[in-house]
This record gives sequence, C-alpha cells and structure tokens, in this order.
Amino acid sequence: MTQHLQTMMCEYTILIIMLYIGVRCLNQRNNKIIRSFSHFVFGVIAFQIINIPVRMVDAGLVRMPATVVFVLNCGFMIAETFVTYEWFYFFESIQNSLFVEKKIIRVLRSIPLVLMIVLCVVSWWTGWLFYVDDTGMYRRGALFALQVVLPYTYVFVTLVSAIVYSITRREKRSAVIITIALIPALICSVLQIVAGGSYVLAGLTLSAMFVYIELCMEDIRKIEKLEVIEKANHDLENALDMANKANNAKTVFLNSMSHDIRTPMNAIIGFTDLLNDNLSDQDKARDYIAKIRSSSDYLLSLINNVLEMARIESGKTELDESSISLKSLDSVYWLFESQMKEKNIDFTWNVNAQHNNIQCDVVKLKEILMNIINNAYKYSLPGDSVTVNIDELPCDRDGYVKIRTMVSDTGIGMSEDFLEHIFEDFSREQTSTESGQFGTGLGMAIVKKIVDLMGGDIDVHSEPGKGTTFTVTLEHRISQNVENAGSVEKRNEDYSFEGRRILLAEDNDLNAEIAMTILAGAGMEVDHAADGIQCIDMLEKAEPEYYDLILMDIQMPNMDGYKATMLIRKLDDKRLADIPIIAMTANAFNEDRKKAFEAGMNGHIAKPISAADLKMTLAGIMEE
Repeated sequence: MTQHLQTMMCEYTILIIMLYIGVRCLNQRNNKIIRSFSHFVFGVIAFQIINIPVRMVDAGLVRMPATVVFVLNCGFMIAETFVTYEWFYFFESIQNSLFVEKKIIRVLRSIPLVLMIVLCVVSWWTGWLFYVDDTGMYRRGALFALQVVLPYTYVFVTLVSAIVYSITRREKRSAVIITIALIPALICSVLQIVAGGSYVLAGLTLSAMFVYIELCMEDIRKIEKLEVIEKANHDLENALDMANKANNAKTVFLNSMSHDIRTPMNAIIGFTDLLNDNLSDQDKARDYIAKIRSSSDYLLSLINNVLEMARIESGKTELDESSISLKSLDSVYWLFESQMKEKNIDFTWNVNAQHNNIQCDVVKLKEILMNIINNAYKYSLPGDSVTVNIDELPCDRDGYVKIRTMVSDTGIGMSEDFLEHIFEDFSREQTSTESGQFGTGLGMAIVKKIVDLMGGDIDVHSEPGKGTTFTVTLEHRISQNVENAGSVEKRNEDYSFEGRRILLAEDNDLNAEIAMTILAGAGMEVDHAADGIQCIDMLEKAEPEYYDLILMDIQMPNMDGYKATMLIRKLDDKRLADIPIIAMTANAFNEDRKKAFEAGMNGHIAKPISAADLKMTLAGIMEE
C-alpha cells in the first residue's frame, strides 16, 4: 500500500509539472514547433489523468465494475500510444521529414496507434491484450507485450531518426540534445516490459522536460540572433545615414569649390585679356597685373586649404615636433608687416614669456597664427589695428608651459549667428561687400582642427563694427636645446646674389624659365639640368665649388630629386658632396619637407614659386 501511495504521489508530481509546461505552451501557440509539442504535453496529461483511477484500482483503494475497469485500461493503453505518437510527430515536424510531408507515409505512421485501438476493442471478447477477472482485477493477456511494443515503436523510430538527423543535418546541437532526451523514455519502456508498472510516464515526463528546456533555449538563441540582426540593421542604417550625409557634404563641397575656383579664374582670364589689350597703358597694365596676382594668390590659398583639410580629415596629418624659440615666430610678423603698412593698419606684436624655448610643431603653429592674422587683415579697414599678444600662463603640468596667443582687431567684426558656424567648412559671413575681401571659408576650420590635433583650445569673441579677438591656448613641453630652423630674418632681403652660380634641376620648361628669369634678375648665373642624372653629370664635370647651390625638383623623369640628392651626398669629392641643395617642388606638405631633409637637402621651397620667398630662402642657405 505504501509503495502504491509513493508511486501515486510521484505521478501527481509529474502531472503538476506537465500542467505547468502545458500552460506555458498555450502562451506560445503562435510558434508552430511549440504548438506541435503542446499536443504531446496534453497527451501526457490525459494519460496521467486516466492513469490515476487505474492506479487506485490496482492499489485496492477503490472497487469498480469490471466494465469500467476494462474501459479505463483501454483508455490507458490508447493514451500511452497516442502520447508516443505525438512525440514522434513532434520530432519529425522539426525535421520536416517524409513522415510529415507525404500522405501515404502519414497513413503508415498511424498503424501502431490504430492497431492498439483495435486490440483493445477485440480484447473485450478475446482477452488477447488483457482482460478483467471475476473479482474486477486487471490481468495480462497472451499479446500483452504489444502494450509496450506498439507505443514504443514510435519511440524507437524517433530515436533512430534523431541519430540520423544529428549526423546529416547542420543543426547538430538541437538534434543531439533531443536525441539524448529520448533516452529516459527508451529506458523506461524496457523497465515497463520487464517489471510492469507505468515507468513510461516518468520517462516521457523527463524527456518532455529536456525537450522543453531545449526549445526555450532555442527561443533564447533566436532572440539573441534577432538582437544581433537588429543591431546590424541599426548599424547599417547609421552607416547609410552617414553615407547620405557624406554624399550631401560632397555635393555642398563641390558646389562651393566650383564657385570658389571659377571666381578667381574668371578674374585671371578677364584681366589677362584686358592686359593684352592695354599693354601700352602702363598704369592700367600694372593695375591688371596686381589684380591677376591677387586672384592667383587667392586660388593658391584655396587649393592649399582644401588639400590641408583633406589630409587632416584622412588622418594623415601628424605632429612633427622640434625644439624652437618663441622668437622664431617673429617671421610671421615680418610676413604681414609690409601688407599691414600698405593697407594703413596698425600692426602690433608682443611676446611675453619666461620660457622662450619650447617643443612644438613650428610649421603648424605658424599656420595657426598666419590663418588668424590673415583673417584679421582681410576684415580690417584702413585705420584699424591688429594686435598679437603671445603670453605665458601658469601651467599645472610639470615640465610644460602654457602659451596663450590672442589676435585682436578693430575691424568689421562678426555677427553672433555666424560665430556659431565659424569653424565649419566653407563658412563665410556675407560681409564681403563691406570688407572688399573674399575668403575660402576653410581657414578657420583648418585652424580648429590643428588646435584640436595639438590638444589645445580656441575661442573667439566678436561684435559687428567693433572687431574680433581669437584666443588660442596650447601647452608645450619646455625645451633646453633650440633649433634655429624655420626662422626668417628680415636682413636676408638685402643679401647680394651677384656672381653666384646656381644649378637648376627642373624637367618642366615653363617652371625652369620662371626660376631662371627670377634668379638671373637677382644677378645669378644659372645652368639648367632636365633630370637628376643630368644634374649629377653636370656637377661632376664642373670644377669644385663652381656651383654655389643646387635647386632640385623632386618629380623628374629618369631620376627623381630624392635619389639624385642621395647620390650627390655619396660622391667621393667632399667639396661636391657637401654642396647646398634646396628642394623646389609642388610637394608642399610638412611630410614632404621632412622627406626632403631626410634625403640630405638643406631647404625646401614650395611651388608655385614666389620671387621674394625664393630669394629669401637662397639668402638664408648661402649665409650659413
């Protein structure tokens, strides 16, 4: 009696578990797989409900008429077979096997279930499967083994199918887990044949729990995959949005560039035609030449700014720091002094620093200053003033100095609305009619990016009609050793070039003509080489110290300027090998300057050539 009660308590526990799983399945009936699995679960529940009175009769807890006992046992056996049938159908549905897809095979799969029903009915008269004796007790018949064989035909076929499925399909994980889940049901079927009882229920329940857990995990994996897909879709949408923005930015850029290039080109072409028609009128000719030069300078500035912006945004711009003195920044003052005087602008330059020697990228530092000062120059009117104050501020970092540069002008100023966009590409306020100046709209954007690259801050304050003040704050490492490279002395302007001999290596005839004309006009004698090979040949054939200096183009046929310079430095005659060499090239970026010096050159001049810059550079090299 105690054993029967323990068995019944176990079965009630199983019933509760299956009821829980059944309720969970009802909440997910939109899932085809879960819906198929729910048929199996509710089959187990029906099987258990029928099993309760059967177990109570077997335990002697209740007595029922023989007819009722017979019907209950028939229901028990049919329910057992139905459960295993639903188990089989569920697993085959997962595989989309022939047992599900083909009609004739769907008939074959029902044979064990139909045969069990027929045997249960026939047993009422024959007792082949089971019978009920006169005392109302259940008894086994001659074909009792079919009670287990028929239902577990489905279990066996399912087990074989699962193994094949796990081997032949890609979805191996789920197939293997479900195959393992079948093992408790198979073991319990054997126990039921050997020892009797209802071990099948426990086996099916354990199998059901394994499968349900796997289905839940599969849903979790699907959710995770969906989340990954959604994230990927979100990333793609962001990428598409960025691509659209980039495309729109490109369109705006091209439109702006088209306008900005055509404007000075129109002036250059127009005034060139006017100059050709008025060569006899010197006053008009000089005026047209000045306007052509102004338009050319603007066009060159535009190209340089666009290239600089492109290099910064591509991440190719790097800091090339060296030890300098703040006094070397005076060269910026000399560049603007004459322009300020011509426009009647009061230009003041003040440097107040305890630590004059710093570590920094002097080229980019000067580029910041030149862009801001040039902006102040363009938008100041005659009688206005431009003041540059470079001051040292207290710095919290040991071994560093904080330098604040303030560029103030009393020019036309800027509106509050425009200040919000001043550091954006192609940002220009509509004040050109008042100032008489046109800008590229890139200068301040470049300044902002360079300041950010150097880890500094930039601020601007302006009022229309009162002027503008730019404030740049940068931190630099204090340096002890100072290089004088990059400093330009005004005294070089008075240097005499009479009798100096220059070897010019230039493959472009027009560029060679311009350079030779400028050099000859300054009193120098010039020999021309068409490439690097000819340049070396002419140098070796000449007497030592015949040439004072070589102007070397970089991109030349047969042998470029870098290669030619390195071969010259390796000549046996040191008087030839040590000749000063200056790069004269369209490769104008800081990286190009560095590469030129690494090749052994002494200086660098960027094309297009400015006569004043060329002579100043030559004077600086020859004076050393």
